[in-house]
Amino acid sequence: MGPTVLLVEDGVEEREALRELLQEEGIQVVGEAGNGQEGVEVAERLEPDVVLMDLRMPVMDGIEATRQIVERLPRTQVLILTVYDDAALDRSAAEVGAYAYLVKGCSIQFIRDMILQAAKFKTSAELTARLRAASD
Repeated sequence: MGPTVLLVEDGVEEREALRELLQEEGIQVVGEAGNGQEGVEVAERLEPDVVLMDLRMPVMDGIEATRQIVERLPRTQVLILTVYDDAALDRSAAEVGAYAYLVKGCSIQFIRDMILQAAKFKTSAELTARLRAASD
């Protein structure tokens, strides 16, 4: 079974289209949220492998939501997916621990590949943590 994914996107139509496209690519979408605050809450409840996060949303933006998810769920990887091709936003996303910053318009296959890479990174991080704990 593939990685579990949470979609956090305020545009309902965009979120539905993204869910359908990801499912066609074999990605298991386990939850959805319409703003950053809801995204944090759903992520804490579901503990997905990967969160696909929009940046500009009501209630809480994607940067703050990413910061909280990374802090609370260190094994969950966050991919930022936004229309803003902005180096400052990319740096902000990296500073709060996002795995990658993707600009909308890239292919669904590229998004799928990044989700799979992020999930592998999560698995690698878990193995490293277990090995460290075993050697202590």
